[in-house]
Amino acid sequence: MISTMIYQLLKDATVEEIKAAGLDSHYAEHNLALYPTDANGVPFTVAYFATTGDPLADLSEDMAAEQKARAVYENLIDLTDDPDVIGPLLWLRQREVVHFNRFKELYDFYKENKKEPR
Repeated sequence: MISTMIYQLLKDATVEEIKAAGLDSHYAEHNLALYPTDANGVPFTVAYFATTGDPLADLSEDMAAEQKARAVYENLIDLTDDPDVIGPLLWLRQREVVHFNRFKELYDFYKENKKEPR
């Protein structure tokens, strides 16, 4: 959804508008194509995704990721007053809250039913 929003915001932008927005280096390398990066321009990678095989550890990491995503959406909402951007961001934020709650329910289930170590 974020990529779609970025595409929609940039699709009719002029080169002057792109420069004014500080996106000239992105434009030089990618034109208006989407290239997932963080706010600092670091490309997306799955290199940092980790699993341990331990449900409690993995679910704890999943819950932390949902909270981090929620915080980022809240920060993005703070940066705009465009209702067409805020609406989808609010939906995405709520989705992270729901995901966190579902992971927490599963975490609690595993914690209550965990077998003794081998």
